[in-house]
Amino acid sequence: MKITICGSVKFMDKLRVLKRALLKIGFEEVFLPIGMRDNNKIEGMSVLESGLRKIKRNLINTHYRKILASDCILVANYSKNGVENYIGGNTFLEMGFAFVNKKPIFVLNQLPKMPYSSEIIGMKPIVLEGSLNKIWNFMLKK
Repeated sequence: MKITICGSVKFMDKLRVLKRALLKIGFEEVFLPIGMRDNNKIEGMSVLESGLRKIKRNLINTHYRKILASDCILVANYSKNGVENYIGGNTFLEMGFAFVNKKPIFVLNQLPKMPYSSEIIGMKPIVLEGSLNKIWNFMLKK
């Protein structure tokens, strides 16, 4: 089975830990977002700079192809910008893409309280409360 991890590149170190854990429980391939080595550089970018970087490196399309190649996605929603269990704009788009392509959506932590929380709920994500084994068990039953 293959899985794509979706989440802020600010958490790239945590995403790599998740990748190792998912490989350990049996996933044959785990895709990560493409990030930069210096996460501080991302944080300092303006909206325009960040958008131009995404265009130049074709980041959105590249990550969507990973989702299509996967059996499901894992949303790594850690606290960010003062929001507990944050799901940002890119991750929200990726969830929508997975949803319309009938890919199960797993969310690592409880759902955040955000203006688009009802849309997140509407995509029927499975909240793991930190337990990655729930993904494997669900996918085996599918």
